[in-house]
Amino acid sequence: MRRFHDRMPIILDWRDAGAWLLGESPGAFLRPAPDDALREWVVSTRVNKAGAGDDVPALIEPIEHA
Repeated sequence: MRRFHDRMPIILDWRDAGAWLLGESPGAFLRPAPDDALREWVVSTRVNKAGAGDDVPALIEPIEHA
């Protein structure tokens, strides 16, 4: 995630969700995500534009880029 943002998201296991929401020892959940938890691919630039036609599932389909 470092190349996208200086903060890393927390990816909770469903078993930890209740404790996270209750604020039980939040530091215990600060661990790197499993290697297979995050994926990336280039999508349409329309993803960043709100308005008519912004709820089109094809917007997140991988596209070829140069």
